[in-house]
Amino acid sequence: MPLGWNISVCRQQNDGATPASFGGAHGTRLAVWQTGLGGLDWLEDLVKQHKAIDLGGNGYPMEYTALATHIIPRLRGGPPEAKAVWTFDEGDIILPGWLGKATIDTGAMDACPPDEWLLIQAWDES
Repeated sequence: MPLGWNISVCRQQNDGATPASFGGAHGTRLAVWQTGLGGLDWLEDLVKQHKAIDLGGNGYPMEYTALATHIIPRLRGGPPEAKAVWTFDEGDIILPGWLGKATIDTGAMDACPPDEWLLIQAWDES
């Protein structure tokens, strides 16, 4: 059972005119953050509302795709369920690229048209 998630929202490497596919190459990252157990609830709600597509996965990662118009407004005020400071366990190996806090690229978000399909990856942090 996951203890939380590390979630990234990225543009696709193509023009984002079509939904992303599982394992597709991602481009510029718009946001990354860490959540607790309920961190995917907002995405699952979008799937139920037919505003996002669950691409599958086993937690390493889970992937979704959705139009920017359904994702970017949710990121602007702070990503859903984001931890202010990321947590880690004593035995974890922390690499130099580890950010340790939610990061949002507002410039990259501003560059996205509302009808661009984005890729969302969620990594199980259990």
